[in-house]
Amino acid sequence: MNRLLQSVIMLMAFCSISAFAQFDYTPDTTMILREKFNKPFPTVWKTIKRLITEENCAIESEKQNFDEKTETYKGNLRSETCLLVSGEDSTREVMMKYGKVPMIRGGVWVSGRIQYNFSIKDMPDKTVQVVLTVELSGREDYITHQVHFWSSNGMLDVRMMDKLKKALGGS
Repeated sequence: MNRLLQSVIMLMAFCSISAFAQFDYTPDTTMILREKFNKPFPTVWKTIKRLITEENCAIESEKQNFDEKTETYKGNLRSETCLLVSGEDSTREVMMKYGKVPMIRGGVWVSGRIQYNFSIKDMPDKTVQVVLTVELSGREDYITHQVHFWSSNGMLDVRMMDKLKKALGGS
């Protein structure tokens, strides 16, 4: 009877360990990058789609509207979550380069991902404004068994915006 009671207590403790996981993390604010380009909206749109696919990412959603009254475009391109790193040995160290990974005591990170979100809009001065935000995420597979999200430190955001500037010939 005593062994049965010990087994039940151990099982209950094991099953509820994720409820006692400590999260020492306060999310930072999301970095927002803005650039204006002297190119037509369709050129900027196609270039962003190409850059996303060059990052080995697929397009999750694309929405584009044309306002006939003002003859302007606006739209949003969002990539799928793209794998940056996987494996228990290196994921946390790699993802720490790009943002503040949530602290989960005893956690084991098995994958790190990125998602790009571009908002594109024709401006009254005949330029096209591009706003880029990036979200990082990773799967912790020992304590919480969940995907967690956090803000980028800007390194990957700036790199993507620099690629766009180069592809479009400057801002």
